[in-house]
Amino acid sequence: MKAWKIIAWVAVAALLGWLVYANRESLTKESIIAYGKSLPAVWFILAFLFLPLLGFPLSILLILAGIRFGLGWGMAITTACIYFHHLAAYWISHSYLDERLRRLAEKRGHKVPEIDEGNRVWYTVLFASVHGPPYAFKLYLLALTGVPFRIYCWVGGTVYILFCIIPVGAAAAAVHMDVTWIYVGIVVISAGVLIGKWLRKRKQAAADGTSSP
Repeated sequence: MKAWKIIAWVAVAALLGWLVYANRESLTKESIIAYGKSLPAVWFILAFLFLPLLGFPLSILLILAGIRFGLGWGMAITTACIYFHHLAAYWISHSYLDERLRRLAEKRGHKVPEIDEGNRVWYTVLFASVHGPPYAFKLYLLALTGVPFRIYCWVGGTVYILFCIIPVGAAAAAVHMDVTWIYVGIVVISAGVLIGKWLRKRKQAAADGTSSP
């Protein structure tokens, strides 16, 4: 990473740390919940539609969705926004920005992989399930692989939505003190881990089968 980027990250982290420390007495659970509930619905939905495509952290919006709308409406809005992100990211990645996005990915050390036609569904599920890379970066990188839109959107988008149940449900539970959704979150997390392990084993077994004479 270049020196100026490191300096910029340190400066931003220091500023955020100072802001949190300076407002430590007012940053309570009650104040955060009150702020989330006061968000204008229309402006929040518009922000949810477009900010993640620009690199804004998805997790923050998911928590606010749970606080502002509860689990039911929060997940309904999240579902619509996630599918919109996939539609927009796929179009952007196959427009005149195609080469620019490829160069950006390679500059960050991520070569756009080539996926066999028979492994596109499995790869999409695994790629969407892996945590770590930013949400926007994963959206654009997967679209650049040449995965058909029907798989990219309906498989990848659905996987993201399943994982979104956890933060939206946890935020809604924190507001309404409903422990049911905490248990639901635990079940979803456990199921996601088990499914992820099963898919990796299937993919590894398929790879071993094709590589053997």
